[in-house]
Amino acid sequence: MSIHSIWDEFPDLEKELKQTRQLIFSKIFIRNQQVNDAAKGIFQSSGKMIRPAYSLLFSQLGPKSEPERARVMAAAIEVFHNATLIHDDIIDEGDIRRGTPTIQAAHGKKSAVYAGDYLLSVCFRMTHPYRQIIDVQGILTRAMERVIGGELHQLDQSYNQEMTIRRYLTQIRGKTAELYALACFGGAMESNMSTKDQWLSYRIGVQIGMAFQLMDDLLEYTQDDAVWEKTMFQDLKNGIYTAPILFSMKRSPVFFKKQFAKTEYTEQDFIEIRKELMNTQGIREAFQLAERYTNKALKLIDQLPDGKSKEDIKELTEILLYREL
Repeated sequence: MSIHSIWDEFPDLEKELKQTRQLIFSKIFIRNQQVNDAAKGIFQSSGKMIRPAYSLLFSQLGPKSEPERARVMAAAIEVFHNATLIHDDIIDEGDIRRGTPTIQAAHGKKSAVYAGDYLLSVCFRMTHPYRQIIDVQGILTRAMERVIGGELHQLDQSYNQEMTIRRYLTQIRGKTAELYALACFGGAMESNMSTKDQWLSYRIGVQIGMAFQLMDDLLEYTQDDAVWEKTMFQDLKNGIYTAPILFSMKRSPVFFKKQFAKTEYTEQDFIEIRKELMNTQGIREAFQLAERYTNKALKLIDQLPDGKSKEDIKELTEILLYREL
């Protein structure tokens, strides 16, 4: 079962991720064929499995590594993440994700809702056998609350022309960074690291997650034309103003207020917006902020116990900053 080419440089981790994906597929079984196909379908796309990768790498840092349990933790995090993606696409009415039709576009909204709900149940079913050893379910529940809080913050701020960078960062701290923090913290806990190092791992995950979302939002406006034509600024259509827009708004408020007043956008509108983002340095400032979060993460990673996993964590974190897709 092939996975993203980003893992070609990490052969040992690539093998672990393939096993993690196989574990996920083995846990998805529901009699309704359409929902079953929908639930499995999201894992057959070109997702990078970055969160489970971090969980697996951190699970190898401590004095006691349990590979089977570590894979369950990594798989549960990936299942939870993909459940939130399905629900996001329903709310945003998104038709394309990762260059392929979304679950709702391929199977309809009803099947998508059920598939997302079902995956959440799979997440907790997978971790149930380990509840006496480690409070995985408690950790997942708290993370879920924070992720939902971030999503609700985004909903509250949609179409808000007074949106600020501070509010945006609060938003992505919940909806994205929390799951990265969970991945790093969960892996550290699985390997029996000290409490101090577990919370260090959590802090690292937060910084990585913040940088990741900033880059994700930046790439929506800088990806190549073939991909760009499929997505057409999905966030902007939904009134979600991310870092590149927010930075440029400060320098070109008249232009953006005029754009935001429109009820529909043409392809020419998007071309002009992208040009304005380049001219007003919104793209550059968003990247610089992502770079700062990445550098904070790298400094914290230096405090982790030495070993190959630590070096892989550093390399992966740097790769994510300079990724193109």
